[in-house]
Formats: sequence, C-alpha cells, structure tokens
Amino acid sequence: MGLRINTNVTAVRALRNLRINDRNQAGSLERLSTGLRIVRASDDPSGLVISEQLRNQISSLNQAVDNSQAAANLISTADAALGELSDLLIQIRDSVTFALNTGPSSPEQVQAEQDAVDQAISAIDRIANTTRFADTQLLNGNRAVEVLAQSSELNELNVRSISFGAGATSATYQVQINVSGQFAIVSLDNFNVPAGSSVSLRITGSRGTADITVGTSAADATSQVVAVTSAVNRVAAFTGVFASNVGGTVRLRSEDVGEDQAISIEVIDGDGLTFNGGGQAVGSRDTDIGANYEANINGVQVEGNGRNFNFVTPFLDAEFSVEPLTALGTYSFRVRNTGMFFQLNTEPQPTDGIQVGVRAMNASTLGFEEIRDLISRHNGGGATAMMGGFLNSLRSGSDNDLVNDAGNAALIVDKALDQVNSSRGFLGAIQAQTLEPNIDALGVAIENLQASESSIRDLDFAEETSTFTRNQILFQAGTAVLASANLIPQTVLTLLR
Repeated sequence: MGLRINTNVTAVRALRNLRINDRNQAGSLERLSTGLRIVRASDDPSGLVISEQLRNQISSLNQAVDNSQAAANLISTADAALGELSDLLIQIRDSVTFALNTGPSSPEQVQAEQDAVDQAISAIDRIANTTRFADTQLLNGNRAVEVLAQSSELNELNVRSISFGAGATSATYQVQINVSGQFAIVSLDNFNVPAGSSVSLRITGSRGTADITVGTSAADATSQVVAVTSAVNRVAAFTGVFASNVGGTVRLRSEDVGEDQAISIEVIDGDGLTFNGGGQAVGSRDTDIGANYEANINGVQVEGNGRNFNFVTPFLDAEFSVEPLTALGTYSFRVRNTGMFFQLNTEPQPTDGIQVGVRAMNASTLGFEEIRDLISRHNGGGATAMMGGFLNSLRSGSDNDLVNDAGNAALIVDKALDQVNSSRGFLGAIQAQTLEPNIDALGVAIENLQASESSIRDLDFAEETSTFTRNQILFQAGTAVLASANLIPQTVLTLLR
C-alpha cells in the first residue's frame, strides 16, 4: 500500500460511513421525538400511502358518527314534541267521551269541555309550528316528502322514507293493482218467510253478533226483503254488517274489504224459511270472507291489509290506502326530492344514508278525509251520513264539535292519535334500529382502522431505542475512526527526516 497526502482514501471512507451513521441517528431522533415510524414519505413510501388512506377514512367515519348523533338528537326533539301532541289528543278524546255521555251532562259542562278542546287544538298547532332543531322546522310539514301528484284512487299517502337517484329532483312510483280487494258478501236470493210466521236470524260480522226477528203478515216478497234489510241495518253498528235491497235480493255486506272482514247469517228459529233456492232449516248458515288488495309497486309485489298498504323496501317506505272498489289497473304518485337526508357513512351513495320525511302535524292535517259510512252512522232508513274530517273541525261552531257531532269527533281524534303514534313509532325505530346501531358499528370500524393505521404508522419505541443506541455508538466510533484516519498522512513526515 502507498502513503499519499493529497487524497486520504481511508479518511474519505470513514467520513462516508460517519455521514450515514449521522443520518441514521438523526432519523432515529426524529422518530423518537414524534412517536411516528413514518415521518416523511421516504421513511416508507407504500406504508405512507395506505396510512394516509386509513387516516382519511378514520376522519370521515368520526364525522359520520357525529352526523348520526346529530340525527338521533333531532329525532329525540321531534319525538318529545310528538309525545306532547299525543297527550293533548288523549285529553281531547277524554272531552269527546264526556260529551257522548249526554244523560247526566249539562250544556254548560259540554261547553267547558269544548273550551278545553279549543285550547288543546291551538296548542297542537303551536307545537307543530314551533318545534325546531336549530333552524330546521320538524312538524309543520316543511320536512315532509312533498307529493307532487297522485291518482285520486290513492288516499292518505304518507311517504316516510325514500331513496332518490344521484341528481334526481323527483321520483314517480307506479302502483299496479293486480288483485282487487273484496267485501264479504252474502246474497239472500228469493228470500221468503211463510205468511203469518216469523224467523230469527243471527248476524255475525267484524264487530260482533246480533239476533234479529223477521215476521210478515203476508207472503209478499218485496215487503219481506224490505223488512229483513231494515232489521239487519238496525243492528249494523253492533255487527259491522250492512244490508241493501238489490233488485229484490237481500245483500249483506261487510263494512270494509279485506281478509279480516267476515260475515255469517244463521237461522236460529222458525220454520219454512227459504232463500238461495232451497228451504233453510234451523242451524243452516251462509258465510263469506273478504279479500285483501294486492299491488305491484315498481316491481315489488305487496299485499295490503284490506285496502291499506304499508310498503317497506330499501327505496321506498310509505303507507297509503286505495278507494273501496278501486278497479284493477295502474295508478301512480310522484314525489319531490324533499325531506331530511341523514349521511350515516362516508360515501355519497344511497346505502350510506337515509332520507326521512316527517308529515305535518297541524290540526288541519291530522284526521282523515270525509267518506260515506254505511255502518256506524246509518240511520236505519236507508240514508247514510258522512264520517271523518280533520282535527280542526272539532273547534267550536264547526261540524264536528262536541255539540254538533261528538260521535264523529271520536273517530277523528282516534285517527289523529294513530297518525301521531305511527310517526313516533317510525322515528323511534329509525333511532333505535338504524342510528344507534350505526353509531356502534362505526365505533367498531374506527377502532379497527385506528389499530391498522397505528401498526403501520406508529413507532415501536423499544425497537427504535435499540436502533438509536446502535446508531449513536456507530456515530461515536465513526468520529473516533475519522480522527485516526486523519492522522495517517502525518506518518509521511517520518520519511522526510
């Protein structure tokens, strides 16, 4: 080996290694001071990429938890207000029940109860119009899913939850009635009671059972049909069975369509009675059961409860009814992209959120539209009355106040209570079965993602301390070696002496 002065190769090599040890020592100090294994991209390029993705996902999920909690708080606010509405409606129902007790009650007492009803209705409107979450109105209809159009055959449409496509401003749903709902019907053709005799019949319907006795002084078919029709209708409120004279035939009909509507007529006394082409002995019976409507809604087959539909799918949650005797065919409704959207996860997809509508709870919307009633309010003489209306029709001087029609007022309040309680149940189900489980599931996901991100990004202090100690010793050794290497050229001086 030669001795050189201009280039000390040994020192150059020692310096190079010293620089490496210095860089490694500085990196260890940086990692130890930050607690991170990956401080910059050069530490682990692929690890940085996945850890940053995980950090982004964790941050978004934390925001989704906050979103879900805010939604739960909003629903709790609405539920508390709906609970007050329910209490007020129960108080109104008590007043209506008092007014129905006409025997011992005086007009002054009824008027006092009417005053209470008026105040309760005003309170319901006030709560509906002032219940807010921040600046969001909850119960005045502003947060309902707005119905733009609907076929007249579809009634009481309430869209509770819906999924719109990206950028869609409205959605149309086709309701194809493919099975018609049926009343329970029993026809008594050629009804005949022997002249001068009588028969007793037992009529059973959805409300209960009542016995009637039909007697004639002459074997006149027309008068007999009129007699049995009137007798059946006199007890219609107790049985739920209405009779009509259809071309000289007694036709018994249930009050509504559906499989829960059944009627029966049984001969319990009397001889010689004939109808439907034969003699009817004591104990003979004729019965019928109604049928539910069935529909196909945007490709999903659903069976109604009578004529009432409760349709629950991922893309639509709605309830509606169809008019009695609605023909087979296709009907529709169109709704606008309204209501409240709750973002429950991180992606802008229908699966990551839920759109909820809260119907208006004003006195002008609670209740139901007037319809003809052939059972409860039939006057026994063939004429029928209207039933139903909205809660504001119970105010003083209106058609359904406690003085004018307490019976119909009871029907309206019961329907209003059903609507309020149904909304409470739906919102409570969202909170209990969607929002709270979603918060719990997101918490588990965040925990697992944080564990994954930590295993990639966070520093193992035990390992790094060991590495730092080694780098520190190497750095000190490198410094000493460099010093020694710098002394080697001085040996040349001995050759010059």
